[in-house]
Amino acid sequence: MTLTASPVPSRVSGLWAGLTLSAQFVLIWTTFFILSSAIDWPASLDDPAAIALPRLLENKPAVLMGYASYLAAALLLVPATAALNGRLGLSGPMAGLNLSLATFAALAKAIGISRWLFVMPALADAYNQSGAATGGIDLLFSAINAYAGGIGEVIGVGLVSGLWSLSIAVSLWRVGGILPTALAGTLGLTGLGLFLTIPAGFGMDLGPVLTLTNIAWQFALFAIGLWALTPVRPRH
Repeated sequence: MTLTASPVPSRVSGLWAGLTLSAQFVLIWTTFFILSSAIDWPASLDDPAAIALPRLLENKPAVLMGYASYLAAALLLVPATAALNGRLGLSGPMAGLNLSLATFAALAKAIGISRWLFVMPALADAYNQSGAATGGIDLLFSAINAYAGGIGEVIGVGLVSGLWSLSIAVSLWRVGGILPTALAGTLGLTGLGLFLTIPAGFGMDLGPVLTLTNIAWQFALFAIGLWALTPVRPRH
């Protein structure tokens, strides 16, 4: 694959990359603080329907607000990548690869996240009704979590976001200089860590490793956003 770069990286694109990556960082931490306080997220993702659904009803406004923030953060990866391509002076196949991976990751994550905005509240209402067939709701709850959660976490977070991280890391490395190279290495390492989501999605217990990896990845993105705001150096 040919890595094609445009003659002059865009300063305006750098501004947008910095703003969108910073906004994504803020939204992720907003998600964490809202959902961890309301439903002990992300540990609560493993809870059965008998615990998760009544708790969702008790904290419905916070759950909807938290997952709406999470969805916005996931979707922001697409405009952030488009802007970052401009800041890096990329065009052609490499820019297309970066943007395609970002779009695929965002869509896969959106499928996983949106179940808590649209499907699970309806299941919670049904579960709470007198005489509800809770056994059937339990089964449906587990099936939706396995399907949508697998797409969002295994494909969106683990596979595609990991590949996106490696692709962006290569793009940063080509810029040269101490800071872009350091950011490329950091993003590449944390991106490799995201691949651990794949075995975890199939039942492997990795303890706090996934949480720590995702936190490191978010800080790597934020650092890249700050770098994108720095003055553009023309290519020679």
